[in-house]
Amino acid sequence: MTHILPALLRAGLLLMVFALLSRCQNGVTAVDQTAEPPDIPKTVALPPLPPPTRPFTYETPTESSAWMGTNPNSINGRPIGPVSAAESSILRVEVRRDYGGSIQIYDKVSNQALINFYDMGRESGMASYGGPRSFADDSPRWKNIGYNPLQAGDDGFNPSPILVHGIVNGWIYTKAQCLSWAHQDARRLPFFYEQWVGVDSNKVHVKVRLTHQRPDKTFYNVEEQEWPMMMISGHRRVHFYTGSRPYQHDLTTVSDGIERSIGSMATQQSTPFYLTEPWEGVEIAPDRLIGLYSPGFFRANYNVAALTPSPDNSEGSLTLTYVGNRPMVHLDSDNIWHKDYTYILGSEQDIRQYVYAQPRQMVPDFTFNKAGGRNGWFIQDGGYDQQEPFSSDDWRVMFTGKTENGVTNARGTKLISTTGSWPASQSGTLYIRMAYTGPPGAPAQVPLRLAWLLNGQEPNGFNSQYPDQNRTRFPRGIRGPDDQYVPLVVQNDGQMHTYKLTMTGHPAWKDVVQQFEIAHNYSPAFVAPGEVLTLRYFGTHDPGQ
Repeated sequence: MTHILPALLRAGLLLMVFALLSRCQNGVTAVDQTAEPPDIPKTVALPPLPPPTRPFTYETPTESSAWMGTNPNSINGRPIGPVSAAESSILRVEVRRDYGGSIQIYDKVSNQALINFYDMGRESGMASYGGPRSFADDSPRWKNIGYNPLQAGDDGFNPSPILVHGIVNGWIYTKAQCLSWAHQDARRLPFFYEQWVGVDSNKVHVKVRLTHQRPDKTFYNVEEQEWPMMMISGHRRVHFYTGSRPYQHDLTTVSDGIERSIGSMATQQSTPFYLTEPWEGVEIAPDRLIGLYSPGFFRANYNVAALTPSPDNSEGSLTLTYVGNRPMVHLDSDNIWHKDYTYILGSEQDIRQYVYAQPRQMVPDFTFNKAGGRNGWFIQDGGYDQQEPFSSDDWRVMFTGKTENGVTNARGTKLISTTGSWPASQSGTLYIRMAYTGPPGAPAQVPLRLAWLLNGQEPNGFNSQYPDQNRTRFPRGIRGPDDQYVPLVVQNDGQMHTYKLTMTGHPAWKDVVQQFEIAHNYSPAFVAPGEVLTLRYFGTHDPGQ
């Protein structure tokens, strides 16, 4: 870990990686295995889903209704319990009450339940993280993991309570109050998880609304989310695309997550990397995968956990294959997030055909206002803002810096964009409309820089002891600190200015751009805290003066 540890600490990811690995490996070992779950009694007839072109309105039931039936099978000696279900000729989906509304998908073609239900920390969906990291220090096993509301339940096998359940326009609706995963006492968090689940042939569509109502209004550091993720039972191969020709059916990468440079049973690390097509797929049978698609699924992860000598693909198996979207998000105390994602069963071509048909953003285009807030951008290494939802337009960020060895330095503080898949050839000129106010003593013009990340690059550094992993995830290697930026000289007058940056012709402006950073230059080594950056627009369209 000698090379990757500093980078992970800088990004604030180390504990999240540990949490995922631990969550995948701990739990009860006795598993009741059933090859095929019985048919679930259907006491309520499901109306058909609305046509895909119909706008989704997040409609909720006027009152709770009874669950459709009971799944009598057990996992780890625990009955699965009440469920509601929907199905097509290809798949059946169960929404499980005693797992916080978590989803099981049963593939009728390969005759298997796919999602792993080994404990309450697996399943699929949206796992969220916030500060402070000391939040769970009173838990039995999860010191320093922080604030981690989870849909399924907690480390003590307590399920997140379902507050409302019903059927709305063909969607199975649940509203759960998330428990703190780290604790074992059914500790409810002020984090509410609404979910709409619908089946459409070989696809399961999921809409999610996360509502946070936390009394603690502190601005906490950004954390890595799992929005969404899925844990598939057994050790399986993962398909994804990181190349320079997205949406053209170019050759994908396929990995089994094994680091053969170390040994045949050595698993690769949970190191995030960057996709240029927003999906990952897990093999479940010959030429058959379960794919996970979500808009913005460009900062990804996959890994295999808890390998055992004897293969086990049952839904209660110890071994699992994980894939997930891992955006960096400030989990603000009073925010609402709307997310959607889709599971697709079929060939790799089937998955890509569906993904290619979805709307996508081909150029960076971000307006920071009340409606869009940060637009997925975040503050790294020392700063705060007005928190989402914004009460007025513009993103106003105060750089406070980090304190090390008794010195508070803002040189490393930066603003980082959400991830995307933007062909460099379509974004020859960028515009930034922003205001800048420097700390006392700052000159009239202040040199900043705009850096970017290309597909196939690692932004900070990786562990050289995992060469198979590094070749697979980062074929370009580590981004160089000195050759991938353009100068951004800003006026220190607190007024809005539009800065035009010509990217065409830069030798490192090529292929697919995945992320941007507004940061200080590497020299001088010290920058006093107290800068205020106010962003109004970033993208390819000239916002004018």
